[in-house]
Amino acid sequence: MQLLSKLLLTSFLFVLLVGCNNSEQKAAQQPVVFDKHDRCQICGMVILNYPGAKAQVFIKDNKDALKFCSVKDGFVFILQPENNKRLENFFVSDFGNTKDIPLNEKMLKAQNAVYVAGSDVRGAMGKSILPFATEDAAKAFKAQHGGTIVKYNEVNLELLNFLKGHKK
Repeated sequence: MQLLSKLLLTSFLFVLLVGCNNSEQKAAQQPVVFDKHDRCQICGMVILNYPGAKAQVFIKDNKDALKFCSVKDGFVFILQPENNKRLENFFVSDFGNTKDIPLNEKMLKAQNAVYVAGSDVRGAMGKSILPFATEDAAKAFKAQHGGTIVKYNEVNLELLNFLKGHKK
């Protein structure tokens, strides 16, 4: 009976530790360095060859970040129901951060960003949706470049399709 109790206790502690390890791993996910050869998960373009904000996505059961040449492509990916169910982390580069630091150090959680959609600033995929760390930064950018301020939960495929078709 003591052996059974020890086995049960050991099994319980093992499950508890594995569970803690998984949550620590998710919390520890951070944006990774963009390599000069990285290609966009959606369109296949070499990411660093094009202007504009970039994105990275971590999905369940995939330890590597999926990288995107534009925030628009990152949203196209995560708005697909099969991908959204597996989403662990979504990072976007702060377009308002002009410091001379590596791009991955300019990344912020997509859910925390404020976006300007449809400004006169073009990105890798034409009309852009550009992330900013603060609403004030987004408003200042909009005042100079036009566009519409949107929050994370307001970005949908209809908006992204509008940007795709907006040629000017």
